[in-house]
This record gives sequence, structure tokens and C-alpha cells, in this order.
Amino acid sequence: MHLAIPGTYDPDREIVRIDSFNPSVKVFDSKQRPRLMKMIGSDGNQYTFILKGHEDLRLDERVMQLFGLINSLLALDNNTARRSLAIERYPVTPLSSKSGLIGFYPNCDSITDVIVEYRMAHNQRKDDEIVMLANISNNWQTLSNLERIESYEHVMEHSSGDDLQQAMWYNSPNAETWLERRTNYTRSMAVMSVVGYILGLGDRHLTNIMMHASNGKVVHIDLGDCFEIAIEREAYPETVPFRLTRMVVLPMEVGSSIEGIFKFTANHTMRVLRSNRDSLMAVLEAFVFDPLVSWQYTQEEETVTPTPSAAGGKRTLSIVESQVFSWKAISRPNGIGNEDWVHPGSRPDNAYSRSFRIRNGSINEKGWQSENPKAKSIFKRIHSKLVGTDFDPNVPLLAVDQVEKLIEQATLPDNLAVMYPGWMPIW
Repeated sequence: MHLAIPGTYDPDREIVRIDSFNPSVKVFDSKQRPRLMKMIGSDGNQYTFILKGHEDLRLDERVMQLFGLINSLLALDNNTARRSLAIERYPVTPLSSKSGLIGFYPNCDSITDVIVEYRMAHNQRKDDEIVMLANISNNWQTLSNLERIESYEHVMEHSSGDDLQQAMWYNSPNAETWLERRTNYTRSMAVMSVVGYILGLGDRHLTNIMMHASNGKVVHIDLGDCFEIAIEREAYPETVPFRLTRMVVLPMEVGSSIEGIFKFTANHTMRVLRSNRDSLMAVLEAFVFDPLVSWQYTQEEETVTPTPSAAGGKRTLSIVESQVFSWKAISRPNGIGNEDWVHPGSRPDNAYSRSFRIRNGSINEKGWQSENPKAKSIFKRIHSKLVGTDFDPNVPLLAVDQVEKLIEQATLPDNLAVMYPGWMPIW
């Protein structure tokens, strides 16, 4: 067979070709029933992939290409290269508009898994915060925004939220390894926070953020919610630029602060992106205006459910196998404690694409959506972020001031309290 292993092609190296396939295939239990398959390369190594059907991965592939460009830019800057700042990537190979292969990222667990496993190992309830919310109100949907803010603050005051922090400490063989993992975790989280904001990446619940077990770096999966689709959603629009909840912040510094490595890294990442905005805009323009980029938004009412641990190592626990939050645990207290107590996710309805649907009526003879007002709006919005006019079109902000405002928005209780509960803002 003369086909290369997907995602391994390098013009400077000998091509690794597919030698054979492992005859056994593992089927995941999630809705789309993805398959775990293994290929044997001509170099003798084994390569593992997730074969996904009923899902369009072309946008994920484009995002990975953009991440490659950003990594190149970070490698060319002295300050970011010295700290080895980069986005963790994995191969995405669309086979058709409804199927594709995703590289299996080894030795990774979702942060949700890490938290749940830590609580179970220490005989703690895995749904403490949900129980607190249920004790405040039997029906979260009926609460006003002010009541939700009060409920959110109550949970914050009566829970520690340090499970991830403690898990990272207990899982490290010594203090030196812990410090290295903590630094890698903080830097990789900062880089992806800034890049995700520029791209308008949403749906960043903790099941979509993986953590490498050996080095602490984070890996983001399920990249379909780009261009602020989550912000424009009709029901429960996202109100934060990136995830910076308490559970994510506490492991970053000994003093549980984002004023150190996180902010320093975020400032440098934003500076590099803004100084190279022409290169970024050239790449982004190519697939913002490309009609194929409307794949995710022109589909009919159809649930596109990402698989658990799509790019991770271990199988996700049963309570996080679905990405659709179940209201049962809050609306009916008797449901608390069941295995389906919560299904992390930020999509409250199956018709999420309606608020961001791009029509194909303005495609010209070259196949470009040159007259599509939504595509133009997306392009303009991204440009404003890269020049610092995203908050006020008349007052360009310095990169450090822009990052400061973004952190303020991401940590504001008023914003977190009104987020979709499946996003787990209380984590």
C-alpha cells in the first residue's frame, strides 16, 4: 500500500506508509459510535486514530492548519520561543463531508475525568456543586439573572474548587515534576485562551479540554464552534471570551493567581499574533469566505455530538459521555446522585446553528462567498481583535490592556453565573 499514514507527511523526512491495519476495532458507546482503529506504519510503529461518522471535520482540519501557522510565529519570536510556547496539535483528516479521522492523542484525560477520578479516590461526591444548586432551587431555568448570580456566589463560598490543583499535586512523583507540569499547564492554557479568543472558539467545557498526564500540557478538542457561534446562540449565549473558571485558575500559581505566568504568557501571545496579523488574516480570509467553511452552519437541524476523549487517551467516564446537559439533576432533586447527573456541554438545543446560519446564495462563479454579509462580519470582527479595537472601535488598546480586559470578562461572576449549566461555570 502506498498511502501515507494520515497526518505524518513531512517533506523533509521519508514518507511513513500504511503497512497494515489492526484487525480489531473498538467502538465507543457515545451516540455517533466512533471507532478506535490502529494502523501499522512502514516504520514499524503503530498509529491510533478515531474514525468518526456523521460529522464534518473539515473546519477542524482548517483550524489545525491555522494552529500550525501560529506555532511557527511563536517559534520565530525570541520571548515565546525561549519558553517553548506552542499549541498542542493532532492530525485531522476528513474523508468526506460526513466522516473523517482524528489522531488519537496518547496519555491524555479530559479535565473532567481528572476531577471526577480525584473525588472518587478521596471518597467525595462528584456532584457536590450540583447538589448545592438543587438545594437553592428545584428549577434553575426559572431563576432570574440576579438569582443565578447569588446562587453562583453561594456555591463559590461553600466549595473549595481545588480538585484539579490537588490532583496535579498528588499525581506528580516529586515537587520538581509538579512544578514543571504546573508551568506547562499554565502556559499552554494561556496560549490557547488567547488564540481561542481570536478565533472565536466556544464550547470550552472541561470535557473538551484534555490534559497530558506526563507533562501537564492542555489539548483542546471539538473545535467546531468557531467564529463566536456560541456567543450568537439564541439560547444561553456564552458570555466569556475563554474559560478561566476557579477550577482552571487554582492550579496555575501557589497563590492561586493569574497575575504570574498566565498573564505574562497571554500578553506575549497576543503581542505575537497582533504583530503578525497580516499573515493570520490572509489565512483566515481564505477559509472564512470559502463556502466550505459554512459546513457547520448550513447543516439542517442535526445533532453533532463530539465523542468523549476524541483526541485523548483513556475512555471518558460514563457521566460525561454525552455533551448535552440534563436538567433532571436540578429540576428534580431525586435525580441527584444518578450516573447521568450531569453531561457537560454548552449547547442547550439541537438547533444551535440557526443563529449563525450562512446561506450559499451569494457564492460567485469562483465559489467564494464574496457578498456574504455574515462572512464579512466575521472577518471584520477578527481584524478588530488583532488591532485592539474589539472593545471600542475608536480606542485601540495595547496588547497588555486588551488581555487585562479579557481576563476581567472571563472571571466576572456576572458573566459566569448566566452561562449554560452544562458548561459547568461552577467548576
